[in-house]
Amino acid sequence: MALTPELAFEQHRERLLSVIYLRMGPALRTRMDPEDVLQEVAIEAVNYWHTLSNEANAGAWLVTLARRKVARIIRDQIGVAARDPRREHAVKTDLPIADRRSGPVTHADRKDRLQLLADAMERLSEDHREVLIMMQIEGRSAREVAEHMRRTENAVYLLASRALEKLRCELKP
Repeated sequence: MALTPELAFEQHRERLLSVIYLRMGPALRTRMDPEDVLQEVAIEAVNYWHTLSNEANAGAWLVTLARRKVARIIRDQIGVAARDPRREHAVKTDLPIADRRSGPVTHADRKDRLQLLADAMERLSEDHREVLIMMQIEGRSAREVAEHMRRTENAVYLLASRALEKLRCELKP
């Protein structure tokens, strides 16, 4: 059975939402809902599915779409005092984007958990935050993270281990 964009999106939905939520940061989240960004990523996934060369890489491909989408939003939002509702328009799609497990309680619980994680991540150092986002949420390899952070792979593993321990302490009630 061939993997469809809808199925791939459903399989990686929570991971994508985490990437978007954490990459947006608190300032942008006050102006824009991460779920809206997630829907835009889903639409892009459907529109550009034909560019995916290997279905085994669908998760990483979707994460890349999400990261790029957030980067574009941040770039476009810099220096903008407020969004002009007159310029907004509905996006038409046949894709059923709503989460099957949706409802007010599920939505509130998901937002609470993401907010707790985001708050804990904000209390970490920049290096700890970056290594956790890249390795644990985006699923990048230690080699990729090492190249990005200009460290050795062993240093990245050590940094990730320390970051996870600090995050664990931050999340304890």
